[in-house]
Amino acid sequence: MAPTAVPARVRWAVEHLAPRPGERVLDIGSGTGASVELLLEALDGADAAATGHPAVVAIDRSANAVDRIRRRVPQQVDAGIVDLRVADIAGLDPAVGPLDAAIAVNVNVFWTSDSAPELASLAHVLAPGGRLLIVYGDGPAPGMDRRHLDRVEASVTASPWFDVTRRLDGDHGSALVAVRIATTA
Repeated sequence: MAPTAVPARVRWAVEHLAPRPGERVLDIGSGTGASVELLLEALDGADAAATGHPAVVAIDRSANAVDRIRRRVPQQVDAGIVDLRVADIAGLDPAVGPLDAAIAVNVNVFWTSDSAPELASLAHVLAPGGRLLIVYGDGPAPGMDRRHLDRVEASVTASPWFDVTRRLDGDHGSALVAVRIATTA
């Protein structure tokens, strides 16, 4: 991969997700693909390719964004290490799972609605114990970020599929970490 600019908030988010080699991760609203690059570095995507499953499933509602990601990591897409999809979260195909983790950086649906359909969809692709990291903000604006995060936490807590395990405040934004619980819902 060629060196490219990666926003500090994206680095911060991927560091807190802490993906491990061999895991499979959903990157929600991947935009420029900067997060995809960082995830691939952490995951050692070659291991995942050997299993026949992509290491990273990257989704964005914008076909233009998906094209940017394809241009950013073309070898990994061609090798099947990265699965790119034009999709919104609620319409995500459950067959992409099971995934070990999901990351969303500044994905508005979590801040503008109760996101119940999106959380249900994520519950179908994340394995029990799978981590969900929802990040907001460019930082530092902790007061505003906390108010946004309060709404997100209420929505995630109301779902039958996730337990909120912690909140993070940092120079690059705020985040909520949740874990997929085993349910039949």
